Amino acid sequence: MTPVLILILVILIGYVASQGFPENIDPNAYQGPPDKDSMMPGAEPIFFQGKNDVAFLLIHGFEGSPYTLKQLAEYLHQEGHTVMAPLLPGHGTSPEDFIKTRYEHWYSAIHKIYQEHRPHYKKFFVVGFSMGGNLALRVSANFSRFMPSTGIILISTPVFLNGIVDGRVIIKNWKLFFSGITRYFIPYLAKDKQILAGDVLSPWVGYSDRYTVPCLHSFKINIGKVRPFLKRIHSPVCLIQANNDRTIPVYNLHYILEKIGSREKRAFLFSINDNVTTRHVLMTHEETRERVHHYIMKFINDTLVDFDLKPEIWHPGPKKKITDRIFQIRRTRKMEI
Repeated sequence: MTPVLILILVILIGYVASQGFPENIDPNAYQGPPDKDSMMPGAEPIFFQGKNDVAFLLIHGFEGSPYTLKQLAEYLHQEGHTVMAPLLPGHGTSPEDFIKTRYEHWYSAIHKIYQEHRPHYKKFFVVGFSMGGNLALRVSANFSRFMPSTGIILISTPVFLNGIVDGRVIIKNWKLFFSGITRYFIPYLAKDKQILAGDVLSPWVGYSDRYTVPCLHSFKINIGKVRPFLKRIHSPVCLIQANNDRTIPVYNLHYILEKIGSREKRAFLFSINDNVTTRHVLMTHEETRERVHHYIMKFINDTLVDFDLKPEIWHPGPKKKITDRIFQIRRTRKMEI
């Protein structure tokens, strides 16, 4: 066998090991709500009916639940807004239920909710945490022309995990390179003990003890599909992440900020000093949750009144335990839709 054929064979094997073989997936499957008796305590979906014409769709992350966004939902409802935070298919019950679902099922659920509820509100925001942020980008891109969102809030959001992006080699976890094959032989992987310990400092309700490999693979191969369509999105956007996030490479924030078509952009970067958590779940982390909620509410209120800001970079004093880096890029644009 010639060196060229060997190289081609290695590349082919590597591609299959990473991407796997196509699955026949019905996006409409598994869309019904789970049995209440089987639902994890705290994982329940959230719906608060508001008193005005502003609504929010809150989307939780991979293996998580609406619990992560509950405090934000309560803040928004206190302002008179309608808030909906669905439990994504396969989530909030057991890994055995979760393993039946894929990214297409999770996105289909969000697509249907957006399509059903967006026309009934004058202003409609989409808020996503982690994978939920990716779903928020995808639904915003798909409805950008006919039913655009009023604003998009992305917290610790990925559009890639591993790969070469803009000439950068991004490696979150080398094991993910082989998920296309390992998913057939290793359905579950135990999570790092550090992740489990971090749940105390940064509370979270979801599948804490193990990763479900087929679902993780589906997540990996689908989150990048929104990248070519970021330029379609023109709604004001706010991005929030820790610059030492251990789950999602922070270059995701910079990439989205640069590529998204929005004229109004903000990005808030934290530095978290703890060595216990993943520094990923910012909405419940005891060091960051109040600031995250403050920045989100500021973005929402500013967007609702259609304001203008000059580009600015701000650094707090050296005594701050958490360093916040805020990038604001604004141009005047009518936000009424």
